[in-house]
Amino acid sequence: MTPPVEPSLFMQVRDWLEILYFLSGVIVMILVALGLWQLKIAKEQLETTKDIFQTQCQRAAVESAVIECRKFSETCVQSSLALRKYCNDNKIKYFEQVTFEETEKGFKVDMKKVEKEGVLKLVDAEPILNEFINGLEAYALFFLSGVADEKIAFHSNGATFVELCETAFKVFPIAKVSDEDAKPIKALYFMWREKLQANKLKIEQRNLKEKLQGYEEKSLRAIGT
Repeated sequence: MTPPVEPSLFMQVRDWLEILYFLSGVIVMILVALGLWQLKIAKEQLETTKDIFQTQCQRAAVESAVIECRKFSETCVQSSLALRKYCNDNKIKYFEQVTFEETEKGFKVDMKKVEKEGVLKLVDAEPILNEFINGLEAYALFFLSGVADEKIAFHSNGATFVELCETAFKVFPIAKVSDEDAKPIKALYFMWREKLQANKLKIEQRNLKEKLQGYEEKSLRAIGT
């Protein structure tokens, strides 16, 4: 009987290398799976962080809009009331004499009927005019910059802001307001004026649809047809 031949050292090493090679493949697959799992977790964490950041930004924008709307009432609206009181107390008819007209590309201010005396009296109200115009500019810049939620402000103060801007535009020629200062006021004014006009058209369209729902067209047939 032939005694068993013990494997040589080379064969033993080769066997161990084959085992290690097989195990290395398994280990690599495990490491790849762990890596992919970690990437998935990292992506989910990134998305969560992004959602939290967006939520915080939206909340901050809403809070800022609420604060600015309150400031608008405390500054711009109050300044406009003070200006109106000053004109009534001093019998100034300037704003009634100035004609404001909307045009397709903007607006037009006509001062042909303005009395010089009224202009001179209105110049003495410079502090009120400055507070009024500066308040409109600051308010417009806040929303044009994207810091606050413009939609909330529009629903709260859109119509009032447009009305006050048209009052301010009447006094721009004598207040010597620069184009740079007027730019943000005009930008927000035109944006909100278009929105108000669009909303008005939507209401009219809805009313027309409601009227047409109950309409049934009738025709008279000619004799012999």
